[in-house]
Amino acid sequence: MRTPMIGGVAAAVLLAASWANAGEVMVDGRKVAYREWGAGDRTLVMVSGLGDGAETFDGVGPRLAQGLRVIAYDRAGYGGSADDPGVHDAVRAEAELKGLLAALNIQRPVLLGHSLGGVFAAHFAARNPREVAGLVLEETRPTGFTDACKVKIKRGCEFPPLLKYAFPPGGRREIEALSLTERQEAEAAGGATPTLILTRANTGQGGFDGLWLSQQAKLVQRWPAARLVAAPKGGHYVHRDARDWFVSEVSSFLTALGQP
Repeated sequence: MRTPMIGGVAAAVLLAASWANAGEVMVDGRKVAYREWGAGDRTLVMVSGLGDGAETFDGVGPRLAQGLRVIAYDRAGYGGSADDPGVHDAVRAEAELKGLLAALNIQRPVLLGHSLGGVFAAHFAARNPREVAGLVLEETRPTGFTDACKVKIKRGCEFPPLLKYAFPPGGRREIEALSLTERQEAEAAGGATPTLILTRANTGQGGFDGLWLSQQAKLVQRWPAARLVAAPKGGHYVHRDARDWFVSEVSSFLTALGQP
């Protein structure tokens, strides 16, 4: 059975929007791979979570690229990016992102970070407030969450050391530096950057999920210009579990920011 056809021009536009333009740049003498969708005066740069490369955003990147340039990249030791034998903490992530923005001639982007990528994005925005137009934090680990978890939950609060070997080289190095990254992020004050905080669905349950949701309010305290919204369904991967809702919320946030 043949698939129904749509107009030639519309089909071409749809096909072009669904594929990322893959590229690479040199940052401090090391290759950094990235994916790019769309074009526009404003740029959205997406920072993936622990264990994930740029491909995690393939389902939302083209949908967000409506009059907008969207970039997702592989941090060192992920995907097509060369590894870096140094310490993979928030400071190193900041330097890498700064180099990427310079190489791609991106000024005052909106940063979107998922999970650990949200920690890196928030750290960057806190330390470089004039270089960021907006911030989207998706399921970002709140400052001090590990300590709060140890008090209330007592177990399952830290990353299992042996599990790191299931991750790519960059992920293993990030796991080894998690405690340092948490301290660095805690020391970096928030700010007045317009911020959208997206978190998992509120199921009304206690335990780890209940603590996680209650601790998200700490992110609002750090970013007073923030709006906190819980997804209608799903868990940690909001951009996959509630994709339509995620795209709608992020697109509305970007529209509200206005022109660069």
